[in-house]
Amino acid sequence: MKRSSMGSIPYFRRQTTDMFFQAANNGSNSWWQYLLGILIVALGYLFGQAPLGIVVLWAANRKGDLSLVNEFAESVDFSIVGLNANIGFALALIMFLGALLGLWITVRYLHNRTFVSLVNSFGRIRWSRFLWGLGIWIGLGIASETISWAINPDAYHVQFEAGSFIWLVIIALLLIPFQASFEELFVRGYLMQGIGLGTHSRVFAMISTSVVFASLHLMNPEITKFGLSSMVAYYVLVGLFLAVITVMDDGLELAMGVHTATNLFGSILITFEGSALQTPALIKLDTPDVQIMLWLMVLSASVFLVLASRKYSWDTWAKLRSPIQTTRSETSVLEDDTSDPSQSI
Repeated sequence: MKRSSMGSIPYFRRQTTDMFFQAANNGSNSWWQYLLGILIVALGYLFGQAPLGIVVLWAANRKGDLSLVNEFAESVDFSIVGLNANIGFALALIMFLGALLGLWITVRYLHNRTFVSLVNSFGRIRWSRFLWGLGIWIGLGIASETISWAINPDAYHVQFEAGSFIWLVIIALLLIPFQASFEELFVRGYLMQGIGLGTHSRVFAMISTSVVFASLHLMNPEITKFGLSSMVAYYVLVGLFLAVITVMDDGLELAMGVHTATNLFGSILITFEGSALQTPALIKLDTPDVQIMLWLMVLSASVFLVLASRKYSWDTWAKLRSPIQTTRSETSVLEDDTSDPSQSI
């Protein structure tokens, strides 16, 4: 019988528990701790916004028109206040470092958990899964854009400028993984684990956090550009897709990879008017068709689910609707960092 590093607990017996939610159950999870934790994360986010806010105010004041600050807030177009697009892009991403710090403080000192417990119960990040998710999703993104280009080729315009593009790539590769991972760690890690433990319902945890995910993007310029109902539907569907792969895989790595790939793709390769990621990307797209975007996202997500389920042997989709069952033990599952034989790739 295969033994794990958790004393004498057989590996197949650990699989009968809800490992992703179990990781949170080994910490302290009172309702007031989650409310306080959300406040700490929000304060960290505000702290992270300070550099961007100061620079935008300075730039608007230099132009002698502080009303430009409100105009910038609506469009996230750095040219409005005379800022270089790459500098503005970097400042916009830096704010997530403050939020990430707030989340780390919350998990480590308020909930008395290891930070990696937001990702999975194995005590280590399965980087091969992160990289697989990132690579597959970029490939699906290229395929989707090829279909979109075939439908309307005149909407795509190459705007390559070597100097700006090189700096864009450097900034994106350095900072986007932190930004995208924060959103996954907070929404589908911290909040989904907490809601799941409180309700014992995977379905409710997945749906509620997908709604939260959509609400966090309500200030994005895409909402104004393409309409509230269409974009909320898009964000909720994306949130559900990421929640499903997290629950099925008992970890956040695939979702973190997909989210990182989405933002790298949208900042480096293709941007469009009204996007939250206003960058000197390789290609600029005229106003995209939201309905086509929705259908291509559903198609890409479906292909990803099929590929991931085969690669990682997700044996039953009934897991998505089964109740969450966790146990609390003196020996934390977070100590297990070496013994999951299914993780060898």
